[in-house]
Amino acid sequence: MFDEKEILNLGLDHVRRKDYDQAIVIFSRLIELSSKCSEAYYRCGNAYEMLGKFSQAIECYGSVLKYSPDESVAYYYRGCAYMKRGEPPKAVDEFTQAIRLKPDYSKAYYNRGMVHFSLGHIDAAFDDYNQAIKYDANDADAYVARGLVHIVRKNLDAAIEDYDRAVERDPNHIKAHGNRGNALEMKKRFTEAIQEYNIVIELNAEDHRAYMNRGYAYFTTENFEKALADYSKALELSPSNVKSLCCRGSVYIKLNNNRRALEDFDRAIELTPKNCEAIINRGHAKLAMGDYNGALTDFNEAIRIDPSNTKAWYNRGIIHVKTGDLPEAVNDYTEVLKHVPDDAQAHCYRGVVYTRLGNMDDAIKDYDRSIEIDPEYAIAWYNRGLVFRFQGRYVEAIDNFSKAIRLTPEYVPAYQNRAVTYNMLGNTEQAENDLAAVDKLEKVNQAMQMELV
Repeated sequence: MFDEKEILNLGLDHVRRKDYDQAIVIFSRLIELSSKCSEAYYRCGNAYEMLGKFSQAIECYGSVLKYSPDESVAYYYRGCAYMKRGEPPKAVDEFTQAIRLKPDYSKAYYNRGMVHFSLGHIDAAFDDYNQAIKYDANDADAYVARGLVHIVRKNLDAAIEDYDRAVERDPNHIKAHGNRGNALEMKKRFTEAIQEYNIVIELNAEDHRAYMNRGYAYFTTENFEKALADYSKALELSPSNVKSLCCRGSVYIKLNNNRRALEDFDRAIELTPKNCEAIINRGHAKLAMGDYNGALTDFNEAIRIDPSNTKAWYNRGIIHVKTGDLPEAVNDYTEVLKHVPDDAQAHCYRGVVYTRLGNMDDAIKDYDRSIEIDPEYAIAWYNRGLVFRFQGRYVEAIDNFSKAIRLTPEYVPAYQNRAVTYNMLGNTEQAENDLAAVDKLEKVNQAMQMELV
């Protein structure tokens, strides 16, 4: 007489040692001895899954259903195998069957939600995660998954609340901390985001994504040396990670180490030759080095690969402005606006080029549209003020400069040009006040790159 439990334990011992092939031999032997031992089929199927042999796993789970058609666990396991084999519709069907037989089957809801989410069925995924939580309020994974739905829906506060709940239930849940960091970062709460990434790294010092995420937070807060260290660590852990290469290259540009930046972008392009992000970033590095022809070549290549890439058109426009090819710059920004008609910056940039071409009417139309789209876009107000002054519309010019100053109080050129305009009107006192303000202000923000001079 054989001992079924003893054979199962022997097979499980091989599973614990990750000797899945031998575990399958033992579980298969038990199935020969006891053809209705569902546990043997399940364990054998699990071992096949660990080896990536999903068809064999599905066959094992299906064998249970032949003699026990109402076995919800068999449907559940078979759904998991279909998920891993890349057959989402079949996986959904299996999880649905499991739920039909066991309406409170929280894991079946959770996994069906995962499949729905992967298919872009966000509402269905949300409903499933809600059900998973309803039947198992302590499942941290379900809160993490629902938090991601909230992020997709741009409900960051709700996402953070779900990640908080997940961490309460499992303080060492890496994904909960990582995702909470992402949500906090999206809310520009960078210090808190960095703390979350610190926890992830403490829990798993080999997680290259955590270093990438923390590097981005440091980069955004202009702590470039720490960003460089994190991206370098990420690349140490994952040397061929193109995203890390591109990000570190961008840090090198900020640190004025453009040659190292080029090395990173070259490597990224070597790994992914049609990577527009890397090609455009390489163009930025060449632009920073004064290599306009090289930069233009890169932007042209990005456009060839993806004609709808607005970043490439934007940057090509900047090159054409710098090289004096203003009609081509107009064409570039017009192309941007074909793809994103409500881009306030593109309208403003094209307005700048029209102004330099002496086409004041079209320039004003672009500035008007830019301000209509984004009433708080100070540069558009400033540039429109310059055109109004050129046209002799001094009062309107002062109004526009004043608006730019209200939006950006440190906007030195706006003060300077308002002073000039006040002098044209004979208002020397106001002009002197503006010039005095200029003396107290720091140099103009580097972001103001497209103002007219």
